[in-house]
Amino acid sequence: MKRILDGLPYPVVAGRDAAQLVAELAGPLRHRTIVVSDRLVERRGKLVADAVRAAGCDVLGVVNIAAGERRKHLKTVTDLHTAFLHAGADRHTLVIAVGGGTLTDTVGFAAATLLRGIPWLAVATTIVGMVDAAIGGKTGIDRPEGKNLVGAFWPPVGVVADLDAVTTLPLRERRTGMAEVVKAAIVGDAELLERIALFDVKGDPQVWEPLVARAAAVKIGVVARDPLERGERKTLNLGHTFAHALEQASRYRMPHGAAVALGLRAAGILARDRTGWPHADHRRMLHALRRCGLHVHVRGLAPEAVMGAMRTDKKRVNGILRFVLPAKLGDVRYGCEVPAAAVHSALKELGTAVASGGW
Repeated sequence: MKRILDGLPYPVVAGRDAAQLVAELAGPLRHRTIVVSDRLVERRGKLVADAVRAAGCDVLGVVNIAAGERRKHLKTVTDLHTAFLHAGADRHTLVIAVGGGTLTDTVGFAAATLLRGIPWLAVATTIVGMVDAAIGGKTGIDRPEGKNLVGAFWPPVGVVADLDAVTTLPLRERRTGMAEVVKAAIVGDAELLERIALFDVKGDPQVWEPLVARAAAVKIGVVARDPLERGERKTLNLGHTFAHALEQASRYRMPHGAAVALGLRAAGILARDRTGWPHADHRRMLHALRRCGLHVHVRGLAPEAVMGAMRTDKKRVNGILRFVLPAKLGDVRYGCEVPAAAVHSALKELGTAVASGGW
């Protein structure tokens, strides 16, 4: 079972037996390859290495690393550069990254910066990776000052969404990954929001395939029209100015998807008085998030700490924060200037449960 998603200069494939799907993409290239996998999915990395070797590729090495936001930094990249060079990498060596979004972000950036750029292929094993992080060519790492502050646009030669990996994910990770699916629905597929509200996150790979494909298709369409984020692609940052600051303020104890869910609610609160975001659409969004098991408020939130983290957000222009705000389902605005007092107020609302009929 596989589904090929069209629209980008490189193939995006969602399916089962990811190792074989990777071999079908990598085999004809006949590149020497290096496989890098998250230690949490080390077995899947080995399966990929075995499959591409059987397809005729010379596997120079398999590198297993600890991934996660706290390891998405420059030392990990330089360690990867060392491993690649010691394995004999040259400008034609294909690096295959097997893991979630932080792994593909980091490995993609290592590939982008070695020898002025070597090819890489992403094998996404998390929901966030399948519908967002692995698609579009954004690679990068964090700095102590903030998230994703160092990076490059370096598209992969292909993306494989490993649907079998979904069954190995903890329930919490499946739920948090759904926040990116909800975001995709708001940006470009209103009908998907209704499907999410009926979706069972405990389902098997066959159940996940159409959901992953539809959410990924939203991102593919946007990226195809604006690959370097000059305009429309900024809409995919919906909820993320809040989310990245929440993650940073929690010292990355808060999972990305959990932060995105909160960020979506906060963006809706800001949009209430600025874009005409309908209350009915806001309630549909909150309902979908809750149906996925995601929280839309957080206790003990310190607005000042979150706003401090926003000061290094990469979407600032001349020191002024710009937000992405929904106007209606399928209509999202970017570049919205919002006074600091309004941001602070929205953060305070995030600290309280949503009252009946509230925001």
